[in-house]
Order: sequence, then structure tokens, then C-alpha cells
Amino acid sequence: MRVLGINGSPRHKGNSQYLMSCFMEEMKARGYDTQALNAVKLKINPCIGCGNCETKGVCIFEDDFTHIFLPAMIKADIVVISSPVYFYAFPAVLKALIDRIQVMWSRKYRLKMDEFKGRKRKGVLLASGATHGKDLFDGLNLTARYFFDAADIKYETSLCYRGMDEKGEMENHLTLFEDIRDLARNL
Repeated sequence: MRVLGINGSPRHKGNSQYLMSCFMEEMKARGYDTQALNAVKLKINPCIGCGNCETKGVCIFEDDFTHIFLPAMIKADIVVISSPVYFYAFPAVLKALIDRIQVMWSRKYRLKMDEFKGRKRKGVLLASGATHGKDLFDGLNLTARYFFDAADIKYETSLCYRGMDEKGEMENHLTLFEDIRDLARNL
């Protein structure tokens, strides 16, 4: 089985990246084939709503989304998004990637293509946020749910940590490794 990790943090070696690396290491130790992509390093044009994907099933842009991300997404059995919270949402670089998943939505819902027949694909959200507000992860969870649905992936669960603002704080979280092991075991 193949696991695709998508790091959405603009902060190099930040809490979200550390969270994803822990998850990916655990999955690799369990025998999964893993691949991690860093959204910040991908050159992705924002969706312009042209409708080409709705009529032809392909995006007009030839960029890293088309040539790197989309093929990895199609091959993946488990997709994990790891992200910090920026104003109760995903950072812009990750949101651009999420918006471009419209091509998979169009193929599934408009063009009635069944590319994943018989496959049971799973999606997970890993997130960290600076504050402790009860609604802190609502925007991410809702967006992740629709992102995964568009890609014909069942949104399994999320693992979200509050109060993680300073770089390196995630490394000292008391239950992180136990949480990751439990999550991996349940997948």
C-alpha cells in the first residue's frame, strides 16, 4: 500500500512538518511505501475556474500539480495532509493545491468516471495551531473532508494539536508518538 504525505507548512522544519514526518516514519516502519511532497516546493498555478476540467477531465495548466502531485494522488491508498492553521484555514500554498483537485471532482461527478472502482482509499488530516480555541480546526476539517471526497478518498480522521506556535514545540508533545502509533494501527 502507498501512503502520500502532503506537507502544507510554509515554515521549514516546523511543527506540521515534524508531525507529518513522525506519521510517515511510523507508516514506513509498518511496511507501507511512503512518499512525501512539500506544497511549498511545488510550482502550482491557482485554479482560474475556466471549466476545462469539467468538460475534458484535464486541467489546462502543465505544472507540478499535473506532473507530480496528481499522479502521486492517483497512486495513493492513504493520503495525509499536514498543516498549520492560518486564520482558521489552510495556508495559501496548500489551498492552491486543494483548489486544483477540482479536476478529480469533475472527473468523478461531472464526467462520471470511476477511476478508483474497488479501491478503498483513506484520508487523514494532521494539524497544529497556535491558539486553544474550540473552533480552531473546523475550517481545516471541513475543507479536508471535501478535498478527500473530490479525490474519491474516505476522510478517516484527524489528529490536531492546539497551543503549538513556536518552532519545535511539537517535538516535546507528551502523547505525540503514542497518538501516531494509535492512528497508524487504526488505518
